Amino acid sequence: MKNNTINKKLTVAIPVRWASERSDLLDRLSFARMDTDLPEEVEILVVDDGSPLDLAGRLASECAQYGYSYYRLQTEHLPFSIGRARNAAAQCGLSDYIMFQDVDLMPYAGFFRDVLREAIINGLDDSVDNFLMFGVIYLTESATKEFRDTEPELRRQKYIQLLLQNDKTAIEKFSTGTSVTVWRRDYFLATGGNDPEFNGWGYEDLEYACRAIRRRKKFPLPSEFTLDYRNFQTITEYKGWKSIYRLFGDMTFQKGMVLFHAWHPVEPKSDYMAAKTKNRQIFEKKLGDFRDKGIEPDPLPMLGSGKSLVLRNNPWVTNRWAAPFLGEIVHIDEDYLPPDSFIEFLQDSGFSRVVFHNPYANERLKALYDVVRENGFPFIVVERGALPDSVFFDPHGFNADSVSYEAEKWDHELTNSKRTATLQYMQRAMTDDESLEAQSPRQGATVLRKRLKISRGKKILVAFLQRPTDTVIENFMGPMETYANFLRLLARLPYALRQDWVLLVKQHPLEVDVIDIPGAINVDQCNTKDLLELCDAMIAVNSGVGVLGIMFGKPVLHCGDAFYSNPSLARQVLDESDVVRALNEFKPDYEKAVRFISYLINDFYSFGRFKTRKVKWHDGSFMTATTEIDFYELRYPGKKELKRTLREAVEVSSESVLFDRYRAAATVVNAPNQASVKAAPAKVVKEVPAKVPNDAPAKVVKDAPAKVAVSAPLQGPRNVQMDVKRTPASQLPSWRRKMKKLTNNPVMFFRDSKHPLFRAIGNRVVVK
Repeated sequence: MKNNTINKKLTVAIPVRWASERSDLLDRLSFARMDTDLPEEVEILVVDDGSPLDLAGRLASECAQYGYSYYRLQTEHLPFSIGRARNAAAQCGLSDYIMFQDVDLMPYAGFFRDVLREAIINGLDDSVDNFLMFGVIYLTESATKEFRDTEPELRRQKYIQLLLQNDKTAIEKFSTGTSVTVWRRDYFLATGGNDPEFNGWGYEDLEYACRAIRRRKKFPLPSEFTLDYRNFQTITEYKGWKSIYRLFGDMTFQKGMVLFHAWHPVEPKSDYMAAKTKNRQIFEKKLGDFRDKGIEPDPLPMLGSGKSLVLRNNPWVTNRWAAPFLGEIVHIDEDYLPPDSFIEFLQDSGFSRVVFHNPYANERLKALYDVVRENGFPFIVVERGALPDSVFFDPHGFNADSVSYEAEKWDHELTNSKRTATLQYMQRAMTDDESLEAQSPRQGATVLRKRLKISRGKKILVAFLQRPTDTVIENFMGPMETYANFLRLLARLPYALRQDWVLLVKQHPLEVDVIDIPGAINVDQCNTKDLLELCDAMIAVNSGVGVLGIMFGKPVLHCGDAFYSNPSLARQVLDESDVVRALNEFKPDYEKAVRFISYLINDFYSFGRFKTRKVKWHDGSFMTATTEIDFYELRYPGKKELKRTLREAVEVSSESVLFDRYRAAATVVNAPNQASVKAAPAKVVKEVPAKVPNDAPAKVVKDAPAKVAVSAPLQGPRNVQMDVKRTPASQLPSWRRKMKKLTNNPVMFFRDSKHPLFRAIGNRVVVK
């Protein structure tokens, strides 16, 4: 493959296979160059899905002449698969965006520059589930020749006008619901791309886009989403997937962004036509599987990302959103990997990296981790961070043993945008109710002081206990050596502190053994953030609560090795005299604190929505097990930041002008003589919002129909009664409801039937 993708923003992928029935392929390769203003940031990539070798050579030569990249799949023994070619294009490209385009499509001058601008306007970098779709105008044979002879600057406006004039001599048809789409490349790979179960081609692009539409939540879902109803050009009811699908193409079409399809003869008995019926059935099944069970293809690896050995198969290391960056993923349990031959095994097997979750989880993992680090073999550790929703991908280590937290990484002057974002985050963190573990409701510092009966003259030191079996306790005690020594230190503090100090002690929320510190006040039932707001200083071994303490601007004392240890942020103490000295002398540097937090939230940590459950540990205590992480900010080392907006509601309501076609159709009433009655302009009376499902994987949700607002009553001829009261469908007798469904939607009537013969009939019907 010729590599022209360095510093490219958009890869335009054109899948091909040179076959005898399409001898015009070489000529049509020139079509992309009809955009005479092709930006340097755009690369044209021709993906050859198994053309015969002798013809492939000619294709490669032709691509070189046009300045295209060329990539051939060795799939000549397989039927042509446009989905396979699209997936390969996304895998081998190096640009941020991937665009899929047929070889028969002709752009106007400036089209690709418009695409780049549209990607900015639609926020493909702001939320990677945003995507673009472009309509296609299909030209007749004579118009195709005339289009090519027309001045490039006139083509777009001239042939859009011919469409608007309904000139059948020039325009065969048009469609705004197409496979011409633009995606963030990492998003396309993470969501599995075109499903390989489809035969040949047909419906594979529609299935992928329908998954993306449900995940995106841009428009309310139409009724009967899985229904293959009418076609993209004529559909006027907000029903079935085509009615929402075409809206994405409508958005760009109404801005005049469109491609033109060059005429070519169609062989009705082609492979495409033979596979269409079977692919439709696969398509309908997969729509339901994704809706009900969140089932979709496995993520696709990025070409050039190598091969990763993961030692724990869990949501942390085999997460869908991070998987493309890990390349080929191989899972082997640590019990089968002897440390003394581990490096040799990694090298002989061609692994690029080892992925650890918690490398200190057991002695076997720790031994493998030590070997990898000692030999300088690439690795990455994926674990939960110290802030709510946070995860880190650390190529340098785990927690306090990593150089990722050294001052040279974060102690730099902040930009205005980063400072603003950091201060806003810190303010939210100090005032909201979010926490890593379940907490008691917040009361506020004033109420808490009164509740604990602590006079205003008293200063407060709060100690946060940890779990003795935690990794950071078992491996990062440092000079303190044991957790028991920490508890002994706390027991001496009430007698070592001045009389104006009081010690509060809060145990870990998941710990079952209650620790009693004589002379201290137990605050197990108090909220951590209330305690931080109330206290004058905090002490722990190396708890992540220390990061919150830094945000609150409090002196943070730690007894073990802590990743946030820094002379300006937190002070290490080993005995009571160290504690007393630190309480008298240590003042944290607020500017350094802001820089450190900025580094965590803006540069180092990733963030995702966690699904967890509480499980019992081997020692009888409880732990929080993570079952799923749905990332909304993913920062993988060396890769472009992946951001997603996790939406609870649709973005564009049915009041948008995009829904005019559906409102207009709803205002047309048929009189008894079957003549169309002209309706007065629609007046919105009431909009019923659609209930939009959250399409997180494995979550079962059902479609909720969107109601397009229309006027009521409609104004028609005087001899037509317009305000007849209708009995609600739910109150009709069963036979009446069935007859109504048979009349209004015969296809779904048969498909939903309990009788297997009727269901078979319905499934065989293809709705045009």
